[in-house]
Amino acid sequence: MGRGSNLFWRLLSAAFMLTGPVIAAFGYREAGDESVQFYVGIVLSLLLMPVGIGAWRAVTRARKRLLRLDAVGLPAIGEVLTARNDGGEVTKVILTVRISGPDVPSFRATLTTEPGPNTKPGGRLTVLVDPDDGAFLVRDFEDANFISELPDNS
Repeated sequence: MGRGSNLFWRLLSAAFMLTGPVIAAFGYREAGDESVQFYVGIVLSLLLMPVGIGAWRAVTRARKRLLRLDAVGLPAIGEVLTARNDGGEVTKVILTVRISGPDVPSFRATLTTEPGPNTKPGGRLTVLVDPDDGAFLVRDFEDANFISELPDNS
């Protein structure tokens, strides 16, 4: 998900929301309310409609968050203090990061991400921090359009 229209995610959300009603409509058109397809469509509507609505809302919230951080986010540096494997089947790293910057009071955060060159203790990450609520975005991990300009400390 990103700043743009997120066409793929919007289409996927719409597909979830429309699958049940479309199946129900075709079932009703063929055999009325005696059609099994009609009832399958109703059940699918009850199951998939909330999923589609939730996905649509998640895309909208993520886009607003990114645009807000672009507009008002304060630049900061995240220094990796600790890194440990999460022990799962798919390798993830749990990081404790100290985030600070010229206009950002220092704070610590814990986040989980894929292993990478800056995910070792001492690694430096580029961060944007919302001055109002402290929400932050680690641009090295969560921003597909970002190219890090920080030196690699590996």
